[in-house]
Amino acid sequence: MVSKELNIGKTPALLIGQKSEKVFLFVHGLHGHKEEALIFAEVAVPQGYQVLGIDLPVERKPWEVLPLLDEVRDYLFKNWESVSIRANSIGSWFSLQGFQGYPIKQALFVSPLLDMKKFIEEQSSREEDYYKWVVEHPITKWDISIFILRPDVDLVVSETSTQEFINKHHCHITQMIGGEHWFHTPEQLSFMKDWEMKILKGC
Repeated sequence: MVSKELNIGKTPALLIGQKSEKVFLFVHGLHGHKEEALIFAEVAVPQGYQVLGIDLPVERKPWEVLPLLDEVRDYLFKNWESVSIRANSIGSWFSLQGFQGYPIKQALFVSPLLDMKKFIEEQSSREEDYYKWVVEHPITKWDISIFILRPDVDLVVSETSTQEFINKHHCHITQMIGGEHWFHTPEQLSFMKDWEMKILKGC
């Protein structure tokens, strides 16, 4: 599968697939990397998409991360007619922040962190500057359907920290019995691939 490395501003990226009018941005979770996009590309590229994986420092503060994601977003809309998102965990929340109000074709989220405010409130301690920023920057402009894959029991992101968001937005939920927050076993990866394929063939 053809791929090339590039930099979008200060963000390292990996572009996979032959030239197309359609692209998926792949946003990893905590401790992830752009090469994770290669697994998703096995599904998306044969369906006529290119896939852009990025190294996003999601462990940093949102006001440090989002300017980088803004550069990536502008690059995507400059170079492709159709932009979609495939994101994991906290990468989903950053995607919601960075792309709200923009004409995203579709969004596929795996074990997503959707409500950062509630997530922080459930923790035993919190960084007040981070929490204050989150309270002041709610997700308010997201009208695109979201396809969500999650385990039946997520030990990282609780159901209570996602349910309010799901109730307010157009979300299609798929659960894997015996899945984990990090889909990584052969069985879990196969389930995820089938889920991705079903959605892309239907869109």
